[in-house]
Parts: sequence; C-alpha cells; structure tokens
Amino acid sequence: MKKCMFIIGLTLMVITTGCNTMTGEHDPAADSEWPWETVTPESQGIRSDDLTRMVKYIEENRLEIDSIIIYKDGTIPFEMYFDPYNKDFTHNLKSTSKGVISALIGIALREGYIESLDASVLSYFPEYKPSDPMISEITIRDLLTMSSGLKWSENGLNSMYTFFVSKRIVPRILKLPMVSEPGSTFNYNTGLTHLLSAIISRASGMSTLAFAEEYLFRPLNIHNVQWEQDRNGVYIGGSELFMTPRAMMKFGVMYLQNGMYAGQQVVPAAWVRESTTTQIAGSFHGAQIKYGYLWWLDIGNPLFTYLEGEDAFLAMGVHGQRIFIDPDLNMVVVITADQEDESQCDILIRDFILPAQ
Repeated sequence: MKKCMFIIGLTLMVITTGCNTMTGEHDPAADSEWPWETVTPESQGIRSDDLTRMVKYIEENRLEIDSIIIYKDGTIPFEMYFDPYNKDFTHNLKSTSKGVISALIGIALREGYIESLDASVLSYFPEYKPSDPMISEITIRDLLTMSSGLKWSENGLNSMYTFFVSKRIVPRILKLPMVSEPGSTFNYNTGLTHLLSAIISRASGMSTLAFAEEYLFRPLNIHNVQWEQDRNGVYIGGSELFMTPRAMMKFGVMYLQNGMYAGQQVVPAAWVRESTTTQIAGSFHGAQIKYGYLWWLDIGNPLFTYLEGEDAFLAMGVHGQRIFIDPDLNMVVVITADQEDESQCDILIRDFILPAQ
C-alpha cells in the first residue's frame, strides 16, 4: 500500500486510513518559490472531513494517485503526495500539456510571431506540397479546435503512438487524407498540437521549449521542466511535457487570474477568455462536448458534471493528469496519477472536492 504525505494547515498530519508521513530532504529554495500560504481547509470554507473521506477512498480502492493540490482564494488548503512522490517529482502531463501549447500560441500572437489564427498552416511549411488542395485551407485556428479535417484515430493504427516514433512526423501528418472540410468537425488529434509546436518554433526561430522558458516558465518561476522531442528535434506538442504538481498549479492559477501572475500579464487576458470559451462542439467517445482552444469546457459525460458551471474549464491527460479551474469558486485543483481507470480521478473532484466546498 502506498504511503502518503498529507499537508493541511501548517502541520504535517497522518490520516487515519493508514497513510504514513514521508521523509526527504527539505529544500528551502523550493519553498521560497511557492507563493501561497498553506492553511486549514476550514479557513477557506472546505470541510476537512470530506477530504479525509477522499483519502480513505483512494486507499481502499488502491488508486494510483500521485498527488492532489487544491488552491482556494489565494491559499493552499490541501496538498497531498503519495509515496514515492513528493513536491519535487516531475510528472508527464500527457495531454494536459495541450493547455500549455494553447498558452504559447496566445503569447506568440501577442509577440507578433504569429499574425493571425486564420493563417494557413502550410504557410509555415512551404517545403511540403499537399496531395489534397484542401490541406492548404487548414488554419492555426483549426489546429486549436481539433477540426483540421485530416483523417486521424488517436488510439488506432494511424495514431500518435505510431507517428511519434517516426523521424518525419510533420510531413506524415500533412500527408494524411482529408475526410471533412477544415473547421467543420471536431476530431481529437495530438498530431495537430505537434504541428502547433513546430509552428511556434518556425515562427519564433526558437525551440518550443526555449520559447516556453522565456515567455511562460520564467515569469511563473517554474524550473526543472523536461520535454521530449521527436527525432527531428521538434518538442512533442500536446504531450510528453514533465512538470511538478506545484508548477502545474502555478500555471492553473495564472489562468484563473486571466493570465496574470505576480503582477505580470504572462498570457494576454483576452486570449485566456477566448481560449476558454466554446469554439467548437462535437462528439468525443460518443459524448457531446464543448471545446475551446485546447481546453475542455463540457465533456458531455455524467461523470464530468463538475464542468457544468459556465466558467469552469479543464486540461486533462491520460491516466488522470488534471488541471481543473473554477473561477466561480476561485479554485484550482491539480491531480497527477498513473491510474488505468482515469475516471476515478474525476470522481475525486466530483464526489469529494466539490461537495466539500
């Protein structure tokens, strides 16, 4: 059974479900980069009994949860890590990193590297000659809304898993057959976010990681970031970005604050609003969804009822990586996990964290 480190208030507590405190080197420098005070749940109107029940549920169901952090009204009323994880471990965000790509596109627009969302994708790859003239109609906006019209099966034979072992990911994506008019049909496609990463690099003359470090990670005081590349050196767009849960929380709070962090407008406020507003509706795994620019706004599944609020939005990755942002509650929830049934991570938000408010 996993051990857990559970932080509530100003003390380290042992939960009655059998968790034990973890030990490890204390890093004062890391603490100094954590800008929020740890407080009791009750001080923020959160019932700690519900959070204790959540930990018990995790233990009893042997869930592979690595960390949970709750931000509320400028404080941290809950922070939990399960052994062997702690605040310094980096996690693969998987598709949660699509929210980061979205932020980078908004910054690239502000800095003038990208002139318009309606720019043709092929204008950034002039060496590629499309086999279908409709490919030349695909825009950056279509990539952001997962509506390129290209044939793609996220987990099938022509999927990200087979593409990302190739040395020629970008041209392979651009040579896929067209099955619908660009901008018309939602089809979840990590290949499109890889194109966005390549566009950021080509437009700025910097690698996607270097661009992110200058314009996003440095202002957020985020360090120890790893990001995998394809065999041509393009950083994987929409996956394989590794950050700590606390770094994920900084990113989420920045979005909660309309792109502002520590007095600096990191991401344009107008971009935050636009990217977290419905840009396309469609179906995903048989459910009706609403989607912004790489942000989930309505999953359409009863399990995701915590997205029913008009303003709530979510970045989510396979196996339970979550950044849930609820402006109405002034709250952000970060979860990292290696949970095969990732719906269990959503149960934690739906059945324990939100009811505790």
